[in-house]
Amino acid sequence: MILPPSMSYSTAPAKLIVIIGITGNQGSSVASTFLSDPRWKIRGLTRNPDSAASKALSEKGVQMVVADLHDPVSLKDVFNGANLIFSVTDFWTPYLDPVNQAKATEQGKSIGRFAYELEREQGRNIADAVARVVEGLDEVGFVASTLSHAGKCSKGKYKELWHFDAKADVFPGYVEEKYPELARKSSWLQTGYFFSSWRILDCWLGRMPDGSRQMRFPTSPSTIVPHLDARKDTGPFVKALLLLPAGKTVMAASEWCTWPDWIKTWGEVVGVPDCSYKQVTVGDLDKWYPGGIGKEIGEMYEYSNDPGYDGGEPEVLRTADLKKMGIEVRATSLRDYVRSEDWSGVLAAC
Repeated sequence: MILPPSMSYSTAPAKLIVIIGITGNQGSSVASTFLSDPRWKIRGLTRNPDSAASKALSEKGVQMVVADLHDPVSLKDVFNGANLIFSVTDFWTPYLDPVNQAKATEQGKSIGRFAYELEREQGRNIADAVARVVEGLDEVGFVASTLSHAGKCSKGKYKELWHFDAKADVFPGYVEEKYPELARKSSWLQTGYFFSSWRILDCWLGRMPDGSRQMRFPTSPSTIVPHLDARKDTGPFVKALLLLPAGKTVMAASEWCTWPDWIKTWGEVVGVPDCSYKQVTVGDLDKWYPGGIGKEIGEMYEYSNDPGYDGGEPEVLRTADLKKMGIEVRATSLRDYVRSEDWSGVLAAC
């Protein structure tokens, strides 16, 4: 936004951004980015205002408001006065919850399907609430974190890539179908593989019997995929979307590289010379991580081959596309990310 000469950051009335999931990976990055911009004030939504993260944000001047994405009543007034709203929904917390796993079994559903329904409910509740304040939103007034629709983009090959379709069925699906006025003020942020995902599965940096390290995924070794430092770089990509007309989709990627390049870079930085990459099957991951998570994750890696992590959709803007438009996003390189982490636990693991 360019201010008229008669105005300054100190005298212009601050706009309001409301951040859903402000204490999480993506939301905290958005908060950090907008806290450094005096043109904005921030309201954050949280289920627990007494958490350390919530209190730390309050001390920085963020207005923290209690809200539950599964309770539409709690969302009724939280977006009042907003110029911009950032939305993120959660699949993996419900997925990994033993209570939900038991409920899924009782209902005769896979935990993937059950978590899909819960995340879709979150998204629809957000959209319903945001639609009530659409008139007060900026031209780009709603930015939702989402992913490509695996079912549609793969022409039905991937029918159960739940954590992709739960997001895409709402953002943009439900919004465009039910709230066309809101859709006209919405933009979409697809997020690449999180740099930090190595914390979840040991097939990222697995120690082999001979002491070497091997990364094992169903992605082809020649496939270039997007990677994101979610805690640092989500916010700058949201800012980039504000420089574009509404309705655009941007892939938030700190770096694009193959998985062999990822593990090679990691090895160079941490001093592990013997690192390799091996392409495995979805069945392998399903065997290594039973109960559904191996299949869910495995199909994501396989989907990255064809049609591609972004669904092969040509309208999804990449970092290079933004650069051609004169929009430079300062993002964290993989090498710098690796340097910033403490790998002592990984290196000590047998």
